[in-house]
Amino acid sequence: MHFPTAGGPFFRHLRMWHAVLASLVVAAVVAFLVLLPSDGARSVPNSPCRPADSARGDTPATPDLDGDGFVDLVHEISDTENFDVIVVPGSAHGPDHDRTTVLTRDDLGVPDDIQTADDPWQPTIADLDEDGHADLVVSGAAQVLWGGPKGPQAGGPHGRVPLPGSGYDTAPIAGDFDGDGHTDLAVFRFSNEDQELVILKGPFKRSGAPTRTVEIPSPVHEGASPVLIAGDANDDRATDLALYDSPWDPPLLFTGGARTAGGLSKKPERLPEGENVVFGDFNGDGRQDVAIGRSFVDSYDEVDTPHRRGQISVRYGKAPGKWVTMDGGDFKEGFGTRLAAGDFNGDGCDDLAVQLTKKKETGDARIEVLRGGSEHGLGSKPWRATKRSVPGDDGPVDGTLFAVHDWDGDGRPELALLGGDTWWITDGTDRDEASFPVTPSKDQGP
Repeated sequence: MHFPTAGGPFFRHLRMWHAVLASLVVAAVVAFLVLLPSDGARSVPNSPCRPADSARGDTPATPDLDGDGFVDLVHEISDTENFDVIVVPGSAHGPDHDRTTVLTRDDLGVPDDIQTADDPWQPTIADLDEDGHADLVVSGAAQVLWGGPKGPQAGGPHGRVPLPGSGYDTAPIAGDFDGDGHTDLAVFRFSNEDQELVILKGPFKRSGAPTRTVEIPSPVHEGASPVLIAGDANDDRATDLALYDSPWDPPLLFTGGARTAGGLSKKPERLPEGENVVFGDFNGDGRQDVAIGRSFVDSYDEVDTPHRRGQISVRYGKAPGKWVTMDGGDFKEGFGTRLAAGDFNGDGCDDLAVQLTKKKETGDARIEVLRGGSEHGLGSKPWRATKRSVPGDDGPVDGTLFAVHDWDGDGRPELALLGGDTWWITDGTDRDEASFPVTPSKDQGP
């Protein structure tokens, strides 16, 4: 299972969010469609997948703010006037909506004039000061709410990572980019005057100050606004950094652990064209693979989608110079608009959850899961599929892929889908682990 960090691929274009959230109307949930049911956790014939109870070599970081061993569902909701971080604590039954906490702009110390994004995001959760407790980094202000035995608390100690200049609308993402064992942060500066990639070296002081700040000239065209995602593409234990979702540039991959000021390679590798990137071990050989989704659906619904199928390009760690491309879905159906990796059947190989969206702004979406561990890695046909919907002002609003984690602590990850004002935690079929509204009821205290 691989944690998608803040500002990751899963909600870049969810522009229908505000119209639905403003209404605050949660109607009946309609859950439907499963193409192929799960056949249980078993090894795939001729697959190198390890048994489900075997030790995975690399345990990924999880968003566990209170340190109780359960993954928390954390998301940031912001617009030009409001800013909230909503924390749904984890439990043996998945996210516990009855214990939801809402951290407001004042609780987090986010300045009123800070630039914020207009989509839900996953804030960054990392131990920046190395005290053994997870810290919360939010907003384009890179505001830090320091962790403790019970997690970051409203009114608790604050800090702010000093970012050079201005032009930031999302929190930095975390990773050990130079491989020195300390958590670093990376963020892209969206400035009309001076775009750049900024690396902030850890460990961090309680004021939020990094050990060092490194500014790298922008590797993308002027005006681009790439998403950053961290992962280890070459298994050297230093974090690599991918940039994607620029309309003028293919995805780029910086290799970590380089002998440079920021720890990243001097020049990025140009990856095959696509709109998102995800890392996972799809063939079970213990090495990380890279998958890229290319749906051919434009970010704006006014632009017609070419009459072709979407595709996934995969590079396996055992063959770093070769890309395998798979078509999926129907023509113009948008196969590949979002991706997430996780071992959903517990066989030791990561599977790939792929979202299909015909128009990115209309809220139509369904999820297909490609099984890992086939003879060559990922299978080309989905073995699970799911769709969730709630009524909206302009028709049904479908649940969109937000994140993948082991939400209930049973050793297997689930999908978190978000549509309208509703969360679904599902195993990728028509069965929900949990379903609850995004916003807590008015009489529910923090």
